[in-house]
Amino acid sequence: MFHLGRTAYYIDDQGRDHEIPMMMVDRYIAEGKYTVKVEGLEDHYDVSHITTEPHTIHAYVSPKGAVSFPTHTDPYPVFIYCISGVKVMDVDGTEVNIHEGSVYKISSNVPHRALNKESSTMLSIGLEHAAE
Repeated sequence: MFHLGRTAYYIDDQGRDHEIPMMMVDRYIAEGKYTVKVEGLEDHYDVSHITTEPHTIHAYVSPKGAVSFPTHTDPYPVFIYCISGVKVMDVDGTEVNIHEGSVYKISSNVPHRALNKESSTMLSIGLEHAAE
């Protein structure tokens, strides 16, 4: 379903994202070297069990040990929904393991980053218009 997104990127060894053609997403995922981010999946995933608020959905496919973005904050709440594997993250200095089928909420302006100690596929569900 990732090929249905609007934009895709791979994240290099320094945590920088590089846009890739949508038709190359499966190839980058199959190579298993980089974290692949696909944006614009709001119309393709039903996340009504997580939120009914207006939202964005980005998918991340991360091989074990792959680099991801450096520590950052988002000005709105974000739900991390692990589709497969275990998403290991540092959330405000605490290591969090998000297991397959689980959801974890990161409040607005809380520092976080993916550690990718395990392979995972996850959705980042951003509530850009929600009040906390």
